[in-house]
Amino acid sequence: MEELSLQQLKDVEIRLLSEVHDICEKKGFRYSLGGGTLLGAVRHGGFIPWDDDIDIMMPRPDYDAFIKYCLTHDDVPFKIKSWETDKSFVDLSAKVYDTSTVLIDENTCDYEEKIGVFIDIFPIDGLADTYKKAKKIFNSTSFNRALLVAAQWKRYFKSKTHAWYYEPFRLGMFILSRFVNKRKLFDKIQKKYKKIDFDQVGFAAAVGGAYREKEILEKSVFTDLMKIPFENKEFYAVAKYDTYLSSIYGDYMKLPPEEKRVSHHSFKAYVKEADGQ
Repeated sequence: MEELSLQQLKDVEIRLLSEVHDICEKKGFRYSLGGGTLLGAVRHGGFIPWDDDIDIMMPRPDYDAFIKYCLTHDDVPFKIKSWETDKSFVDLSAKVYDTSTVLIDENTCDYEEKIGVFIDIFPIDGLADTYKKAKKIFNSTSFNRALLVAAQWKRYFKSKTHAWYYEPFRLGMFILSRFVNKRKLFDKIQKKYKKIDFDQVGFAAAVGGAYREKEILEKSVFTDLMKIPFENKEFYAVAKYDTYLSSIYGDYMKLPPEEKRVSHHSFKAYVKEADGQ
């Protein structure tokens, strides 16, 4: 199979993002660029130079409606990998993926069906009316969420982005994760947050995000949107992006040290051959 170059990988991701954007515009689903993708848009006008992925986030009601729409319409130009489509999938975010490519990753688990180049969609779940209560609800599943992440690894591997002193914790979680039922663990976490009415609370967070308590913000941060340039196109972003990015990254306009400018992914992407192999 022919391996995709970094630029080809990004081109596929941009196309996927554009296709998601078009559906959201058509149906009125709210979404925003998220995490490093939003940081890249604000600081670089596109991808962070050393990054190679796209993350978006959707309020839980829009996320559920988007997933349902995509699974019930034949004209959707991509496929979705989520708990609704694959019993072996236990990620708290969904993946929108391209069917003409395939990913091979030596570290993370294989799903029932291999996926192609993808973008991640993180649901924003409601938590509580006050920050104190929201933090308590968020942290009540912190251990199980870390365990669920480790349960998806094929083998223990050192993080490219965490400090060295975090490795004993990662190793410990990996060992523990070999003895858990991934599906039951996922269901337990998912049910806890899906029963909270997003529209009736004041604070929310991407529960499956990587930044832990920094993800917890007033709900309006995630629902007030504007358009922002990203790779010579325009996509939706939270209007209060300064609040969001400051919470997650601190002084987000400052570049990280040279040694931190690395992609955290370990996969390789290929164009599928004619026979689909």
